[in-house]
Amino acid sequence: MIHRLIFRLGALLPALIFALPAARAQTQASPPMDAKVMGWSKAGNLGVNLSFSSSQDVVGQTDGSSQTYGLNFKGSLNRLSEGDEWRNELTLQEATTKTPSVPNYLKAGDELKFATTYLYFIPGKPQLGPYVKGEASAPIFKGENIQATPVTYRVTEANGTSTAVTGNSIRLTDGFKPLTTKESVGAFWKAVEAEKVKVELRVGFAAMQIDADGQFTVGGKNAAGETEVNELRDVNQAGLETALAVKGKIDDKSTYEVGAETLTPFINNKQAGDDREAFRLTNVGAFAKLDSKVTSWASFGYNYKLKIEPQLIDRAQQIHLLVLNINYNLF
Repeated sequence: MIHRLIFRLGALLPALIFALPAARAQTQASPPMDAKVMGWSKAGNLGVNLSFSSSQDVVGQTDGSSQTYGLNFKGSLNRLSEGDEWRNELTLQEATTKTPSVPNYLKAGDELKFATTYLYFIPGKPQLGPYVKGEASAPIFKGENIQATPVTYRVTEANGTSTAVTGNSIRLTDGFKPLTTKESVGAFWKAVEAEKVKVELRVGFAAMQIDADGQFTVGGKNAAGETEVNELRDVNQAGLETALAVKGKIDDKSTYEVGAETLTPFINNKQAGDDREAFRLTNVGAFAKLDSKVTSWASFGYNYKLKIEPQLIDRAQQIHLLVLNINYNLF
């Protein structure tokens, strides 16, 4: 299923690339979506979101209240000149939730990420050139699986050792684990830079490392009805990177961003007996964001994230977030 999804994403790229010249021709006379600021520029935005609901004597529901609290931060420090561009971005997303079924506060979102990208413009063609990029991301807090009633966990370590543990919860990951780092170098193309849309593509060589030894993930139920918990392994890969980023405005109050990155690891440390070729081990990271301002200090937004890392976990990881944000511009 994963390789089919990757194939479909890849099949869309040629159609998009052929459509870009037409889009560029229609919009090249328009002014840029954001005025370019030469030199250094900085931005910092802090947002909080919360939701609360309560039910009593409702058919099919457990009595009690549900609460969700979230915090997000996005900061950037960028430099732009006639010959190059340097982008630095730091993001933090945290969320916790509590429901009547499981009265404990559970981690609903947790990621700290830093990315730095340097782009050099070819003289006379500032939309083309080489790039270098580095990034690191990890959750800050520990991860655990919590159940309303005691269950039996079948814990399988990387060396094959298996033990049974019974309880309401089990610890899965430590703070700042798994830690993912990635470095890449290649060529970029700013295909469209218009008033309402910007499109950027990258192709290059990338290396990725995931520090995951000693961390665990929950699988499904085995034949005995036990919840499977499997130890993760470190991942080291290198290969072809492709990326697409689209940023635009719907109107004066609403903006959107969509993007996807792939890494096909022709060099990898897959385990003995793993007969999957590089294409089937392709990593995919995709996202979609929609923000609409309600007031100068509040906005309504939808965030979606997709992560496919077949060598680490052979299933898609997805996050949906629909929130009302209260924003404060720090600088």
